[in-house]
Amino acid sequence: MKLTEEGTSHMLERLLGSFPKVIQLLRDDHKLVRSLFAQYAKASNGEKPQIAHRIIRELTIHAAIEERVIYPAFRAVFQDPHMIYEAVEAHQLVHVLLDKLNKFRPGPGSATFDARFKVLRELVKHHVDEEEGRVFPKAEAHELDWKGLFEKAQKIKQQPPEKRQKKSRSKSPHPRAASPQPSLIRTHTRGLI
Repeated sequence: MKLTEEGTSHMLERLLGSFPKVIQLLRDDHKLVRSLFAQYAKASNGEKPQIAHRIIRELTIHAAIEERVIYPAFRAVFQDPHMIYEAVEAHQLVHVLLDKLNKFRPGPGSATFDARFKVLRELVKHHVDEEEGRVFPKAEAHELDWKGLFEKAQKIKQQPPEKRQKKSRSKSPHPRAASPQPSLIRTHTRGLI
C-alpha cells in the first residue's frame, strides 16, 4: 500500500493524538453545542431565547456540513455504510425537533418548550457520542481528501444564511433523507441572525 504525503501526515496526526482539521472542526462544534445546552439549562427565562436560537443556528450549520460534505465522503469509503444511514436518520429527527421548536409559541422558557429542548439535547448527545466514538474513528482509518473536506466545510460555515438555505438537502447519502420536505434549513435560519 503506497501512502501519499497527506496519508503519512494523517497517520502522524493520529499517533500524536490530533485529528484531521475537518474532524476537529466537527468536534469543536460538538463541544460548543454541549456548552450551549448546559448554559440553557442554567439560564433564566429571559436568557433562554437567545441561547435557544444560537443552538438552533449552530445545529443547522453543523447538520448542513455533515449532510452535504462529510456523510457522502464517509459513505463512499465505508464498506458497510449502516452507521451513516443511522446518522442521517438521527439528523432527520433533529430537523423535526428544530422545526417544532422554532415554530413553538410562547417559546423558550415555557415548560413544553423546555421539555422538547431536553429531548433535543438528549438526541444530540447520543448522536455526538456515536459520531465521536464510532463514525469518526472509522473514517479516520481511511485515506480521504481531508483537506478538501475541511475546505468544503469551511465554505458552508462561512456562507451567509440566505445562501446556505438555498442549498438543497437532496444530495443526501440516504435515499429517505432525499425525499421532498420543506426546507428546514430556511425555517431555522429565518430571523436568527
